[in-house]
Amino acid sequence: MNTLGRTVALALSLFVWMAGPGEAAAEKRVALVLGNSTYQYAPRLPNPTNDAKAMADSLRAAGFELIGGAPQLDLDRAATERVIRSFGAKLAGADVGLFFYAGHGMQARGTNYLLPVSANLEKEADVRYELIDVASVLDEMALAESRLNIVILDACRNNPFGGRGMRAASPGLAQMQAPAGTIIAYATQPGAVAADGAGSNSPYTEALSKAMLKPGETVFDVFNDVGIAVKRNSGGVQQPWVSASPIEGRFYFLGPTTVVTTPPADAATAAGAGADKETLFWDSIKGSSNRGLFEAYLKQFPQGTFTPIAEARIAELGGAAPSERAPVSVAALAVPPVPAPAPVPKPIPAPGATPAPAAPPARPLTVSAIPYLNAKAREALAIYPGLPSPKALAISAKGNYAYFSNKSNSRTEDDVKRSALQYCQYRAEEPCTLYAVGDEVVMPPKGFVPMPVEIVGSGRFDPASVPFVSDHTRKVGMVNYQRNPGHKALAVTLAGRWATVWDRDSEEEAKTAALERCGQSGGSQECMLYAVGDRIVFEEVPDEEEDEEEE
Repeated sequence: MNTLGRTVALALSLFVWMAGPGEAAAEKRVALVLGNSTYQYAPRLPNPTNDAKAMADSLRAAGFELIGGAPQLDLDRAATERVIRSFGAKLAGADVGLFFYAGHGMQARGTNYLLPVSANLEKEADVRYELIDVASVLDEMALAESRLNIVILDACRNNPFGGRGMRAASPGLAQMQAPAGTIIAYATQPGAVAADGAGSNSPYTEALSKAMLKPGETVFDVFNDVGIAVKRNSGGVQQPWVSASPIEGRFYFLGPTTVVTTPPADAATAAGAGADKETLFWDSIKGSSNRGLFEAYLKQFPQGTFTPIAEARIAELGGAAPSERAPVSVAALAVPPVPAPAPVPKPIPAPGATPAPAAPPARPLTVSAIPYLNAKAREALAIYPGLPSPKALAISAKGNYAYFSNKSNSRTEDDVKRSALQYCQYRAEEPCTLYAVGDEVVMPPKGFVPMPVEIVGSGRFDPASVPFVSDHTRKVGMVNYQRNPGHKALAVTLAGRWATVWDRDSEEEAKTAALERCGQSGGSQECMLYAVGDRIVFEEVPDEEEDEEEE
């Protein structure tokens, strides 16, 4: 195996998302890679399928699962829609989602479109029927609620239909506002045109596919390095561009534990860079209780600044003395032993001091003891104890109930509590109360205490007020809906599923399309219109007749 192969093999055992010092975990990474070259009604492009293959190889090496197991090449519109939908379904519960597209792209009235190989524009109205709106990809990512989303568009080439009366079309792509937790990277700056390239790959993809396999570089470092390289190599003609919202933590395609040093041409410069890598690595593990990470540090930096501290931490965590340590293997790093936490001694009160009041004992949930519910409801709730946390159960004095759970790895405890209360209140037509959070009963022993929650059913649309969905969805999907133009509509279910459409020919078309798309998202819940345009219409929707459901 060559040096790169050994580096990647080590990296695959040590993927890290740096959310804070010492916090590292394996991630679920999902990518959809599209490349269109063989256009039926537009000029053929020689490089996009090669670009997609190069990116697929690099992403696979960086631990991404590819939709379809390979790059998706030369797809028509129907096939493109199918793989985007598959991408959204696979993203549920993922940590990182990445979408890459190479091929023809264009903007019309400020909206960016990808061109399937079947695209044939005879008039301006054909845009919505022949092309793929990039916002549909952002919507799938928002609905999946992955921690980080990356959209890469190597599609800033000349509009191939510019001579067909497309007055609304503009050169290049328009800059898009990046939703929360999202990075959008363009092959060149908004409104400009990028080169397809004289070699087998475009200049942008050639640089990016290599840069993302450089260990120890954050995602922003990667895009910055690519931007500098492409601008320099093109004589300043092509300047890649990045639009991003604030990103929590630091993301690496290959983490800092995979650093491979090479003999420097400039010793002083290399020494400074090495110190930065060492400090970055140390900062990422110094608070960890994982002995294997400290052993990995010593292997890479045997004479490092923090070597004495690392050796002391290994001894503290039950490791052998430095002189007795065997070589660290990849297998040992992949599954390091984690010592059990030491018992915490109870504090001894001072003589004469008043002892602190004891915490009330936990009350484990017993389904058969839940008040107000009939036998059928208790039988249905037998599933609740086995659901993953965070989860919450709300009940009403009428016998209604609703529970929410973190099935998609995206809802916080506040999300599930709020959604359970909203669902229950909507069904009961009166305030409910939280009966359990997790597997512990939280309703006071003295009895039912109403906990009213806001469900805005009319007025002007506000992303922060949309009920049943998670807070992340409010900040991403709902904000995305608010800023999009034309006739649009939003449909939701009581279980928190949702769908949006916009830029339709009429209000009726938007309403029908939103309900249809919501129904395609799965589940037995009926979809209801929440908003049409910028107006909330939830109170205009007739009530459903069922009494319970869950998420």
